[in-house]
Amino acid sequence: MPKNEKSNKGGKRIYLASKYVCKYLSEEWLIDGKSAREYGRLYGVHHHTIEKIMEKDGYNIPLFTLSIICFNKGVKLSDFFEMVENKYGAKLNDIFISK
Repeated sequence: MPKNEKSNKGGKRIYLASKYVCKYLSEEWLIDGKSAREYGRLYGVHHHTIEKIMEKDGYNIPLFTLSIICFNKGVKLSDFFEMVENKYGAKLNDIFISK
């Protein structure tokens, strides 16, 4: 790479699908005012995971983590994705933005 070109190495990529999955979780499932530790116990994940989900841009949530949360909420993954699509359908795509 030429010296005058900047690399995105070390930059943060925010995938819009992950952002809206986290946004849905934050707006719909993490709203009773419990602490991240309480939500972590409730949904079977570490409290740091809950904190990452609640960040403004969310994070690139692994499917495994999402499946654990959905299992503990009693929601099938397919139903969860349908709920996210119903709420944010027009905004969902597979692109990312760099920060």
